[in-house]
Amino acid sequence: MKCLSRLFLICLVTLFATSATKAMADVKHKSEQNEATPDTSQVLKNYLEALNSLVKERDSLSAEVPTIAPNAYYYQMFSSPALYSASLHQAMGQTDTSNPDLQLQRIFASRKMLSMLYGRAPQLVTHTESDILGQAAIRSDINDMLQTSDKLADKVAAATLLPEVDGEVKVITRRPNFWKFSGTSSLQFAQNYISDNWYKGGETNWIGNFDLTLRANYNDQRKITWENTLDAQLGFQTTETDKNRTFRPSHNLLRYTTNAGYKAWKNWYYSLLVILQTQIAPNYQKNTDDITSKILSPLEVTVAPSMKYEIKWGKKQQFTGQLNVAPLAMKVLYVHDDDLVTNFGLPKGKHQKTTFGPNITLNTTWKICKQITWINRMYWFSNFDYHIWEWENKIDFTVTKLITANLHLYPRFDNSNPNYRSGEQHDGTYLMFKELLSLGLTYNF
Repeated sequence: MKCLSRLFLICLVTLFATSATKAMADVKHKSEQNEATPDTSQVLKNYLEALNSLVKERDSLSAEVPTIAPNAYYYQMFSSPALYSASLHQAMGQTDTSNPDLQLQRIFASRKMLSMLYGRAPQLVTHTESDILGQAAIRSDINDMLQTSDKLADKVAAATLLPEVDGEVKVITRRPNFWKFSGTSSLQFAQNYISDNWYKGGETNWIGNFDLTLRANYNDQRKITWENTLDAQLGFQTTETDKNRTFRPSHNLLRYTTNAGYKAWKNWYYSLLVILQTQIAPNYQKNTDDITSKILSPLEVTVAPSMKYEIKWGKKQQFTGQLNVAPLAMKVLYVHDDDLVTNFGLPKGKHQKTTFGPNITLNTTWKICKQITWINRMYWFSNFDYHIWEWENKIDFTVTKLITANLHLYPRFDNSNPNYRSGEQHDGTYLMFKELLSLGLTYNF
């Protein structure tokens, strides 16, 4: 009996211990589950914070820039003013401008500004949309996008750099052409003034005048230059004081100038200057048939071995010319007609006279502006007994490409004629003056 009581007590104790152990295990497992399950409020708080951060990031990306950023949609406002059809459609209410897209709003604003320009300053709009497209700046014929895998070489049609010829190719070497030919012709109607003591005669009157200048210049760009100029000037005037003829020559000159040069250093050349000068039509004494001068009577020839200086001034060489200085030059006066030799101080039966002395010749061209050009020629010769000084000034005023106005100013000092110096024809001065103001047609070639 006592053994049974002990066995029962042992079983009871064992059952109690087992129940206690299971209860403790259940409590521990529940505690672990409580620790692994987070708080719902904390999870919701963290989620809202993350969502708010994303909202702020989105707002920052879509925020407008405070200053005007470069944008291709503004090109219509800052390019040449043109009439665009899209601006007219929007101004007439045919475009829906309620779209909130920022890029579209920029386009709508640009079109609105262009519409205001059309209404307030239409004179500034000189182009149309078709003009802009016609400049090939925008192409509408390219629709295929070029992929990065494509090669440009595959887009080019097959071609060869070598020319395709039949037979052998012959190479011909041509020397450069160092000659330059040019000319000027003009037909002018003018008012002319001539002093009473002009050495070839004449009177103040209205005239018609024809000028022709031909040039043939050679320059090998190294050492040698050769310049040739032929000037022909012939003008006729009506005269009331001459009862024997209706027209008299007033502008009367034929001159050939040649200048050969060999470069010495920089702009200096050793040169030989030759000038031949005579007249074209004969001159008559008033109210008579007596000829005072004609072609080759006289003929003046100047031969001047000299030093030539090439003048090239200005950024665009607006002032160009030549200065020839000859310490010793030869001047020949030739009169072909026997009846006219005495008119120029030659003895009867003698046709020429040769003198020697220094000579200076200056030719310049000054392009004052696009419409005004001043052409100057200054000539001086002396044998230390007499002096000849000429200063020809021609100022061209360009009205149009063909119509020009010319002003000729021609002072001349000459005391070389013995008859004139003796007092038979002298009126107290050796200074002569000739003026010509003309308007007409000019053609350069």
